[in-house]
Amino acid sequence: MKRVLRISLFFLILASFFTVSAVDFHPNEAYSRFRKGISLGGALFPTYEGNSMLLELDVYASAEFSMLGFGVGLPVRFILKNDDDIPTSGGVFPKEDWDDARDWVAILNYFHYGHSGDMFYFYFGEQRNRYVGNGSIVGAYYGDLRLYHPQRGVNLEVNTDYAGLDFFMDDVTPPNVIGGRVYIKPVSFFSKENYGNNLEIGASYFADIFAPDQITGKRDNDYGREITDSNFQIFGFDLSFRLLAMKYYQLTLYADMNKIIDSGFGMHFGAKHKLMLPTSTDMQILSRWEVRAMEPDYIPSYFNTFYDIEREYYKGQSDSTLGTPTTKSRYLLSYAGRGKEWTAGYYLDLVFDITGTFSVGGSFEHNKLYDHEAKKYDNYQINVFTDMFFFDSLAIDFLMTFQSLGEDGKWLKNRPYYRGSITYYLNKFFSFGARADSKWYLVEARNNAGSYSYYNSFSIGAFAGVRF
Repeated sequence: MKRVLRISLFFLILASFFTVSAVDFHPNEAYSRFRKGISLGGALFPTYEGNSMLLELDVYASAEFSMLGFGVGLPVRFILKNDDDIPTSGGVFPKEDWDDARDWVAILNYFHYGHSGDMFYFYFGEQRNRYVGNGSIVGAYYGDLRLYHPQRGVNLEVNTDYAGLDFFMDDVTPPNVIGGRVYIKPVSFFSKENYGNNLEIGASYFADIFAPDQITGKRDNDYGREITDSNFQIFGFDLSFRLLAMKYYQLTLYADMNKIIDSGFGMHFGAKHKLMLPTSTDMQILSRWEVRAMEPDYIPSYFNTFYDIEREYYKGQSDSTLGTPTTKSRYLLSYAGRGKEWTAGYYLDLVFDITGTFSVGGSFEHNKLYDHEAKKYDNYQINVFTDMFFFDSLAIDFLMTFQSLGEDGKWLKNRPYYRGSITYYLNKFFSFGARADSKWYLVEARNNAGSYSYYNSFSIGAFAGVRF
């Protein structure tokens, strides 16, 4: 019997890799509230970015108390090999490391009061895998895609038995995407013990207050870009009901209806499953299934993983009549709206989790969208992730998200978003490891709107610190 269970577990984990888009799941969230103490340390490691090599020295400190926590870090990088013509300061320092207010703000890695799900929660820091509500407007948003462009955003939650708020800001230097969701549990005003209290009604509003509408290069043989801004807005309403809440299984049904101002309307209908396995460890399986129906000028999860690049260069496409990149908002207004029929899509994800030890999963998303010629095409997005901690000494984290090329809809994008790390803890003072991630870098040209180059970044080094 034990052998059968082990084989079943193996195939369950294997299946989770192949039932693979980004997932509304945070492996460390369950036990982050139990981390307490003060840490001080430093790290030294070479970093390879594109064709160049740098040496990075980091000094960091963090403090975690019962409700409050913060972390600071000071990275100093030296150029050892400059094959990408990186602009320098003092001959050895990358000029763009410290040439903007955001570089100094980023010294504060994070600050939080409370934890997600508490009655009050505030977070300042880098946005990673950010979902609001069911993710139909903001889903799997990451704020670390651009090289030399650190972002520190804000999350704010208020959760009560009667109503609540989830506020999101992508950055503070300055912000682009701002908005949030408010919800109410109407039955709770009469009885908090009533089955009808599983009903939740929400309303959302988000805006990219500086959404680029058109990007052109500066004239007079000069470098730089001229950007015409627009205020891009989306609002929506949602309804959810926890249908089942048994000892080992929970089922929640939901419906989201969203409208993009001056563009299309979309509907999302889904089910969230949570299966708690009866084992001695906290083992669970999570899954979400969703179907979509939408007008041609609507895109699900508009603020997604690739949004920071797509808002300026949507799928790397350009307007052939103007010789300028097509922004995401302009794509909807000028091209997608030419489609005449409603389209459809679906989303599936699966996560297997052993709290604090092992998590693995992924998702698959397929939508029918319209191209520049008002023809339908298949758009796919695939995500896989894993988070592991073995033998109290080996930590492995990995995430990769692929997006389709666009009009072809047959080949995965050859520039995926990924980040990963592996760390081995020799003892409580010393560790060493490696990390890798993808970055996009804006390359400007004379009389041209420029373009984003894709970089692979790799580093390996040693870490030393003390915790008390």
